[in-house]
Amino acid sequence: AVAAAVVVLAMSVEFFVVRHLTADSTTVLVTAENSKGRFTLPDGSVVWLNADSRLAYSNRFVDSEKREVRLEGEAFFDVVADRTRPFVVETSLLEVEVLGTRFNLSASDEAAQVVLESGSVNLGRLEAGEVVRQVLLKPGEMAEVSSRDDGIAVSEVDLQLYLSWKDKYLTVRSQRLEDVMRMLSKSYNTTIRIADRMLCEERLSGRFDQRQPLETIFRIIDSVMPIRYEFDGSAWTILPRQ
Repeated sequence: AVAAAVVVLAMSVEFFVVRHLTADSTTVLVTAENSKGRFTLPDGSVVWLNADSRLAYSNRFVDSEKREVRLEGEAFFDVVADRTRPFVVETSLLEVEVLGTRFNLSASDEAAQVVLESGSVNLGRLEAGEVVRQVLLKPGEMAEVSSRDDGIAVSEVDLQLYLSWKDKYLTVRSQRLEDVMRMLSKSYNTTIRIADRMLCEERLSGRFDQRQPLETIFRIIDSVMPIRYEFDGSAWTILPRQ
């Protein structure tokens, strides 16, 4: 009822819905279930928004003391450095504050996950809207929180497993098949299961164009590795070739 305008921006297979809300002068970016896209914020920071995600920011974004956005879903942020105005991402469980950095954030009401590529991230665990616990992340680290407990778990991770979904090309060098399928699952927003445990440890090298259909990538893998694949309408299964 408060929407002043609804604009649909089409970029090949990527779609955004941009809504300007007059009630609180907020711009909301929404991606559909099977789409993702790249957007530049008013300060020049770039956001890659994954499928079925929502990013909101005030139209006073560039004039405020803090550059604040709110995320539901998943996004990768490449934040323009500005030491006078921190960049803050709010979610249901976390508040993430940076000055200028590159990081991935996935958030829902039940869990949140931050993976830092470069720079530094100060994240705070939220309870009833207040920060109750803080952690400073270093590059290559991941922080996870869950609504089922009150902690913040930090671990070192393989960045490619969490960041490759936004890239046009997926390049792997002697990577476990299980990890390759995990990356493709995130990139294509679908479920991929490996039926045979021994297949999980097979090593794969290659470069895949993630703009092409997933089945095309499976056919390429099938040509160099003894696998076959099935789709049941909702999920893919990778099996040994008979």
